[in-house]
Amino acid sequence: MNPLAGPAAALRGLGLILRHPGLMARSAVPAVVALLLSGLGIWAAVRWHADLVNAIWTEPAAEGFWGTLAYGLWWTFDAILGLASGVLSVVITPWLVMLLGLPLCEPLAAAVDSRLGGQAVSGSLLAEIGSTLATTAAVAAVGLAGAVGFFLLGLLPGVGLITTPFVTLVWTPLFLAFDLFDSPLARRQLRLRAKVDFLIRHWVSAASVGLTATLLVALPGLNLIGLPVAVAMGVIVVRDREQAGALG
Repeated sequence: MNPLAGPAAALRGLGLILRHPGLMARSAVPAVVALLLSGLGIWAAVRWHADLVNAIWTEPAAEGFWGTLAYGLWWTFDAILGLASGVLSVVITPWLVMLLGLPLCEPLAAAVDSRLGGQAVSGSLLAEIGSTLATTAAVAAVGLAGAVGFFLLGLLPGVGLITTPFVTLVWTPLFLAFDLFDSPLARRQLRLRAKVDFLIRHWVSAASVGLTATLLVALPGLNLIGLPVAVAMGVIVVRDREQAGALG
């Protein structure tokens, strides 16, 4: 178990991509998709925030004492809801990138694995792609539903003190790590039960990978290179475990 597995593997992944033009070329499309998705998430948060505020409480006129007081309360409400919308966009963005960006990274993940000396177990290519897509969709759907549910619970007074750290430090990182591990594990023909077992046995390293990946894919601009680095990071951690004889 290595709490620094994520940052260490991310640096190795970045170096690997920068040293090999072929890996950089395979990173281009998913990198642009990740950047566009984060921009979409921020735009949606800003757009829906304004509509939601107006639907709940129309901006009052700041006239007289009571009008000024009402405007001050409205401004405070608007600021709090705006902050919540911003947090929600950061919470949702990694799931959008996971759902739509990660499937585009299959060629990159395979190339990184090959560079590291990994060997894919023979099997149907179409079956592997289909399995990866199905797993990604299922993991993203469950993870996103849970993240949004915990976020809404966190709006209740006091509950957010529990749900926010849980979603930030446990829920999102472990789901994201599982999806990053899924591609290299699938190339070794590991089934779902074995993949889950791998995550549980290496949960500290997985949490480190997930936290690092969350930062890499959630922040606009950074995720232009962050998604490819996160994919390489997942492959590197799996490959290291394989070389240590701790994969199965």
